[in-house]
Amino acid sequence: MVVAGRRALRAGVALGALALVLQGLRGWLASKRYEFTPAEIAQLGRHHAGLDHELAFSKIIVELRKKHPGHILPDEDLQWVFVNAGGWMGSMCLLHASLTEYVLLFGTAVDTGGHSGRYWADISDTVISGTFRQWKEGTTRSEIYYPGDTIVHQAGEATSVQWSAGTWMVEYGRGFIPSTLAFALADTLFSTQDFVTLFYTLRVFAKGLLLEASAFFSTMGC
Repeated sequence: MVVAGRRALRAGVALGALALVLQGLRGWLASKRYEFTPAEIAQLGRHHAGLDHELAFSKIIVELRKKHPGHILPDEDLQWVFVNAGGWMGSMCLLHASLTEYVLLFGTAVDTGGHSGRYWADISDTVISGTFRQWKEGTTRSEIYYPGDTIVHQAGEATSVQWSAGTWMVEYGRGFIPSTLAFALADTLFSTQDFVTLFYTLRVFAKGLLLEASAFFSTMGC
């Protein structure tokens, strides 16, 4: 009885500490200043929707560097990296990454689909080319999105997702970004075991964090 009571007490203390950490994290995310806005990225995507996706992406990168100097990875660090998650396969090119935001280009050259994942982050995608189908949890019908449309995936949501071959989009995420990595890397770790892709993903994310750290210290006059 005594042992069981001690275990229950420890579990209660651990849960209480976790609740405090989560509450503090939520407050920090709600109060901090963000570099980008969902509306800005969506507008940028809509402006170039319908163009050849490679041309659209090059224009998007140029415009983001003009608006956010020092926050977009340089050309030598831009790399298309495979993403296997939730049963689907795509490719991403990370442009910006911090602990609370990311901007990337994403798409697929083949038909693919699966589970969206649940995140501690809000994610929005604006379609540049192709079509994207989403089936939301708790519904019996799916919706199709076309070039210029923006799909918003709220924190905690889960959907079925499907991309047609040749679908490309610009994506913005805001929230606790490290929480998204577990889903993004799960299939790589436990299914494909493509550790080269794992290395590429972690390397480019680290480069994004280092760039943001450099930008932060430069504003502090360090």
